[in-house]
Amino acid sequence: MTKAPQTSAPKTSQSLPRRAEVPREQTWNLDKLFSGFEAWEKAFAQLPEESTLEREVESKYKGKLAGQPTLVADLFATRHTLRRRLMNLYVYAGLRNAEDVADAVSTNAQARIHARYATLMAPFAFVEPELLAAPQLQEWARAKPPSPLAPYTFELSELLREKEHVLGESEEKLLAKISPVFAQFGTIHSKWNNVDLKFPDAIDAGGAHHMLTHGRYGLLTVSPDRALRKSAWENLHAETAKSRSTVAANFHAHLLSGSLLAKARNYEGFRHSQLAPDDIPTSVYDTLVDTVRANLSTLQASLDVRREALGIDTVFPYDRRVSLHAQSHPRHFTFSEACALILESLSPLGEEYVALARSGLLEQAWVDWAENEGKRSGAFSWGTYDSNPVIHMTWTGTLDNVFTLAHELGHSMHTFLSNRAQPYHLASYTIFVAEVASTLNEALLADHILTREPTTELGKEVLSQTLEGFEGTVLRQVLFATFERDAAAKVDEAIPLGPDEFDALFLALNKEWYGAEGGGLPLVAHEWMRIPHFYSTFYVYKYATSYCASAALLEALKENPTAARGRVMGLLQAGGSKPPMDILRDAGVDFSTPAPVERAFQTYKRNVDRARAVFVDTRHS
Repeated sequence: MTKAPQTSAPKTSQSLPRRAEVPREQTWNLDKLFSGFEAWEKAFAQLPEESTLEREVESKYKGKLAGQPTLVADLFATRHTLRRRLMNLYVYAGLRNAEDVADAVSTNAQARIHARYATLMAPFAFVEPELLAAPQLQEWARAKPPSPLAPYTFELSELLREKEHVLGESEEKLLAKISPVFAQFGTIHSKWNNVDLKFPDAIDAGGAHHMLTHGRYGLLTVSPDRALRKSAWENLHAETAKSRSTVAANFHAHLLSGSLLAKARNYEGFRHSQLAPDDIPTSVYDTLVDTVRANLSTLQASLDVRREALGIDTVFPYDRRVSLHAQSHPRHFTFSEACALILESLSPLGEEYVALARSGLLEQAWVDWAENEGKRSGAFSWGTYDSNPVIHMTWTGTLDNVFTLAHELGHSMHTFLSNRAQPYHLASYTIFVAEVASTLNEALLADHILTREPTTELGKEVLSQTLEGFEGTVLRQVLFATFERDAAAKVDEAIPLGPDEFDALFLALNKEWYGAEGGGLPLVAHEWMRIPHFYSTFYVYKYATSYCASAALLEALKENPTAARGRVMGLLQAGGSKPPMDILRDAGVDFSTPAPVERAFQTYKRNVDRARAVFVDTRHS
């Protein structure tokens, strides 16, 4: 029997538990990395000292690589082995800090391993410049077995492609040593956003107070109580805006440092420097923005459906996520119920995929779904080559939670399958491909529910969620991507940006996307401040491309399940063994043209028309 849900967030009197008070079954198992910080400290102590490592590396390899393929292969293996040890330490510290970002032990460990990572990679700074000077490099990049360099041909060919952006040994060594500095802008934002930033209670239509946190904000903004949604949205953004000068200075410094580094490496600008390593042309990014802008009329049609279905005059930001299917008691999902539903939906990917996913969710404790004081906001999947992947999220029982779990499970399965199929140095995939795996899981879940029970309460709710998913993952993320592109371009041109300039740019884009009234509330201007992904630079556009790719793969799985399953498995097992555009082409999706985005908008338009028939026309019949 389904448990009766809460229709709103818990009252303020219900304080969050401390991490130590959380039931173990709601937490992940990180023992494959380390059993605790005592074991972590022992492994950290066993890392080589920088001076010792530098002497050993220089005496064995430096100045000796040309004409020595066996030595080059040995060098690659040595560097990969060290990086693998460092990543285990780095990821464990990061995962433990995500449990409670105010925890001093994990915060200290995170800072130490971040710094040590940089210092221990610095002695290898000569490698790329020396290899680029080797006359045999092009030959090595085409090596075949039994050459010792055969496993490293993709790595070598990528080095050749990026040749003009590799600096000299001394410059590379300096940049490697100071690289932790450039990560501090994101750390500063995280500490402000997750630790320092506190919000006043949200107040519902009856005057009751509701605790407002990052974790509960999503729940409050899907409440059928518009007064509560508005209060939560206004209180969060009004409190955020108080730090606008500080956050603007931090973000500008992030963009400026990225721009200066990009120019030092002979890139056209910050954006070019972030897309080029994955071999993504900037034209792909620009075509995405242009195609979305050309189809904003469909968003306006969807907003009209939402306005009529909700019976409101204007769709404001706090109205965009509430379900079009009004329910006095929306379904509450337990974690185990969500797992069962997700696993059913993944059957088109094959029995082995489902069995592996089931084991991770229900037997190996991949998921940390507890809510506790200090827990990092948002959701993510992470892991290393030597551990299983794990998922970080906060469970409140909403349908949105179910889709978030499916999304992050897609990432985790991608990691698991890539690690199993590829050697260490080819297992890591790029974000451009990563979000395809996650959004495909969401698409499969939505299609499963809409196919199985289209007219039920859940089916109608999922139809609403499908619209919101496209609008949040494609339209909204492309708005963010446009803001990020345009802000970075100004910084590249040495145009100083402060809070007024960032606010004006973000507000103008919201008016373009959502209309002068619906997108023009003054507090909208400050929303950019709280987006953590802006510090994972030029990341958000990949959500949109990935969503469009997953829509194409879903259609392929319906049309020819066996052939499409093979292509999807090829994508999930490819890791980083090819350029991401090639991996997607092999799966049947080509972003060198606007076609994947155009096709996704065709599906979106059909869903808008379907939503009008279900949520608007039935009210007038």
